[in-house]
Amino acid sequence: MFHSFIIFYLFCTFVSGLLPLEIKGNRFIKPSTTEGEEGEVFFIKGVDYQPGGSSAYEDDGDSDVLTNASICFRDAYVFQQLGINTIRVYTINPSLNHDECLTILNNAGIYLLLDLSSSSESIYRSDIEASYNYDLLYRFFSVVDAFKDYPNVLGFFVGNEVINDDTSASEDPPYIRAVQRDVKNYIQNNANRTIPVGYSAADVTSLREATFEYLECNIDGDENDLSRSDFFGLNSYEWCSGISDWSTSGYSDINSTFANSSIPIFFSEYGCNTDSPRTFTEVSEGLYGGLIDTLSGGLVYEYSQETSNYGLVTIGSSNGSITELTDFNNLQEQFLKSDIPDILESEVQESTIIECDSSLIEKSYSGFDSNFTLPAVPSGVENMILYGANNTNIGHLIDIDAQTSNYTIYYSNGTEISDPTVVFSADDEIDSLSSSISSAGSDSSTSSASSSGSSSTTSSSSSSTKNAASSNNSPQIGLFGLLAIVITYLM
Repeated sequence: MFHSFIIFYLFCTFVSGLLPLEIKGNRFIKPSTTEGEEGEVFFIKGVDYQPGGSSAYEDDGDSDVLTNASICFRDAYVFQQLGINTIRVYTINPSLNHDECLTILNNAGIYLLLDLSSSSESIYRSDIEASYNYDLLYRFFSVVDAFKDYPNVLGFFVGNEVINDDTSASEDPPYIRAVQRDVKNYIQNNANRTIPVGYSAADVTSLREATFEYLECNIDGDENDLSRSDFFGLNSYEWCSGISDWSTSGYSDINSTFANSSIPIFFSEYGCNTDSPRTFTEVSEGLYGGLIDTLSGGLVYEYSQETSNYGLVTIGSSNGSITELTDFNNLQEQFLKSDIPDILESEVQESTIIECDSSLIEKSYSGFDSNFTLPAVPSGVENMILYGANNTNIGHLIDIDAQTSNYTIYYSNGTEISDPTVVFSADDEIDSLSSSISSAGSDSSTSSASSSGSSSTTSSSSSSTKNAASSNNSPQIGLFGLLAIVITYLM
């Protein structure tokens, strides 16, 4: 994994960056930058982040939730106080510049899980065949282009809650696999590292197992099957604060259903609000307690208070100030109470190939479309996969200093927080390519940043969430100098 990481950094424009996460078996792995030292398992501690909800996003607007550096400094400070390491964002504009915000998140130690869809371009479960088209994939590929060179991008979701009832279960599954194949094929041909691609499943317990089995397996046992999910997100609201516990929440069923997973699984949304304020006992007792051997963490729904009343903070409508809510305090306390283990990469087993079996899936849910003959690529998409979507807005990290938020931030008791400055730590960062390479050993084995190719085929899938949901400071040694260093290192 160390060598794969070095190759990625050779071909990317960068200042410093979080280590791109990799996948081994059913775990995310954060590699070590030091030769001879192992990587460690990475557990997601995160929140879903879309201030303003879907209604605040406009396809032709001049901003999205990751374009305003002042807001990103403000919220990155709050993220650090909460104690998270990942956010999920549901909608962005791929034509806008996100360098400042992604650099702020990177330097603050925050990874990003990003949905590829928008309210106007997503897989519509009610008309999935028509919505799977050139325009949809152009949107998805453009998002990939805009974010592929940020090392703190953990992965992409191709769809959210597309399968949520009998009708969608009987029609939509092949399209989800097809779009995963297309997006992964695009990444393979147009990016300098492998970026995980997966799906976020609805909180419908009757469909959960069949959906997972359909997306986890390898068609015909092909280990290079690009249509397979790299990870599986589960939206789960079964444990309600003050009402549920381990025995009544259904969490034990999650353990039994996913115990033998071959890919990482995590809660892409959780945090039932039937009883408010939420105490989040499911965090220390469930997610990072009884589920720790099965799941890889999760993301709480959601950061800002919107009409659905799931917020951890309120955002002032006139001045952009932040006020932490009681939910924020309770979640922060539960994170601190959680005993998340340190697991070395060598302790994680490689996955075995699971060959797709339609009869097994139909046994889990008789009305599920377990057909593995995937839809053909829409006209023109093959050329996009091979030659790119022509999005010239390719993001990269920039040189930026930590700053105090320009916005006022309040504790839940109304007291103003003094000096809300984001901490930029070097602990998880690579300061320069040359220093990383010069400190490396001379092992000659290397692994490619991209897996071997498979032909493109297509489909797509994505859907809305609950609310719908510069300057470069690269080392100045030149490309040929970098090539010489790497060639020397690999010999």
